[in-house]
Amino acid sequence: MAKGNTEVETAFVSSDKDQPTLPVRLESAQTVGGRLAGTWVFSLLLACTTYGCVVLGQNNPEMYYASIAAAVVIGLLAALLVWSALQQTLAFLLIPATTVEVEFKSVAPGATMRFCVKQPGPILLKSIRANLICIQRRERKLHTQKVGRSHSRDPERILYQHNILDTDGGWLFPGQTREWIGPLTIPEDAQDSGKADSQVTRWRIEVWGRTHMFVGFMRQYTLKVRQAE
Repeated sequence: MAKGNTEVETAFVSSDKDQPTLPVRLESAQTVGGRLAGTWVFSLLLACTTYGCVVLGQNNPEMYYASIAAAVVIGLLAALLVWSALQQTLAFLLIPATTVEVEFKSVAPGATMRFCVKQPGPILLKSIRANLICIQRRERKLHTQKVGRSHSRDPERILYQHNILDTDGGWLFPGQTREWIGPLTIPEDAQDSGKADSQVTRWRIEVWGRTHMFVGFMRQYTLKVRQAE
């Protein structure tokens, strides 16, 4: 039984996991392989930077303490990223892909539709949760004499976040899929997905799972919010 939303229904499906329950299957906002490669590359860059700081401190006694301090800070960040990359790699290899389905390709602000989260086995799923999130960032076109036309992007900010699923998992054996179906309501004042002037708005469903060996996963799925025509 779901903890955060008592209207969520849970069911086991032993048939093909690709058989749709709701009409529209959402696409992932970012491929797992691309995110994993980016994490490994960035962690290796930080590791190389850490090594460079150590070498700089050894070759320049007057900069020794500053270089070692920088190496410690950057090295800790590199270690955290390596740990994250290892977790993501294990999740990629051990955890079957989660899918999210909804009733409609586009949903209007204030409207309610059903969503379905599916997790196939084999997996020992300790917990799973899903959040409806709206993220917005500002993009601007800049004109400079040296570069010409370029784009400037502000950091993303969360406009809306609401939990729609929070429940225990359990054992899922090969060929078995567990699905959670519940209502999904878009806020009445929700902004449309896409770009308006310089503001880019994105709606997503984020699914977080925790499983064995301290391995977890987070997967994002793009949701289209549009005013009804």
